[in-house]
Amino acid sequence: MKRFILVVLGVFLVIFASYFFNSIAYAKGKLNKKMIAKEKIQAALKLGKAEFYSAKLGTNGFSCAKCHVDSIGTYIPKTGKVVRSLAGVAATFPRFNPKTHQIITLGERLNMCIVHALKGKPLSGQKLNYLTLYVTYLSNGYRIKGYNATPSPTFTKACLRPKTLQQALTLGKHYYDTPLGASDFSCDSCHPGGGAGVLGGKPTKPVIGHAVYYPKYKKWGGIITMQDQFNHCIYTGETGFKKKIGSKAWKYLDLYVYSLSKGYKISVGK
Repeated sequence: MKRFILVVLGVFLVIFASYFFNSIAYAKGKLNKKMIAKEKIQAALKLGKAEFYSAKLGTNGFSCAKCHVDSIGTYIPKTGKVVRSLAGVAATFPRFNPKTHQIITLGERLNMCIVHALKGKPLSGQKLNYLTLYVTYLSNGYRIKGYNATPSPTFTKACLRPKTLQQALTLGKHYYDTPLGASDFSCDSCHPGGGAGVLGGKPTKPVIGHAVYYPKYKKWGGIITMQDQFNHCIYTGETGFKKKIGSKAWKYLDLYVYSLSKGYKISVGK
């Protein structure tokens, strides 16, 4: 009997030790992932800042910092204008322009400055994401604002060519609710109503309030924007396709998803 008890006790100790050390290894693994992500995001911030201060973005010797010194508006002798501070600017993108009926993302706005003010070529990929990350970082602590409308409960054909912010948000919600690609998955399938959900038996994070963390680092994509995240979600959702960054669907979906984070404080680069 004593021998049996000792055997049972030994088995229990082995199982407990295995669980204990596996838990430690799992915790260390999660900690290492967080440390790696932090190192990557900090390195990307440095690259973005270097781009911000680089005169090589254009051909006229100007840089982003020439007009926006440390994100503060400065007087420009040639134009006699005071350039707006960049602090808080990222909290107002993406924007819907009621005059042109177009959506413009922060990355697109930065490229407009590079092309027109610096006389350079537009950035793309990681280089654009680095700069977008740094400029967004200058708005840390600012609340997302500007979405002074809500989607209409009824989707109409007029929303396919939005002329108002409400129509633009309605179209964005339409893309959110509509299955894309070969599967029956939509954004709403995994994040119902913008909240948390379940995918493959695993919990998903809520979309509401989540946009404040973008651009962010992901192992599968480096520094990613919200539209990069859309592509990853759709591709891994068994649809097997991606849309071009800046496509109509992604821009309106981008607008809608950011509107779900209105009032939340931007928090990137941490």
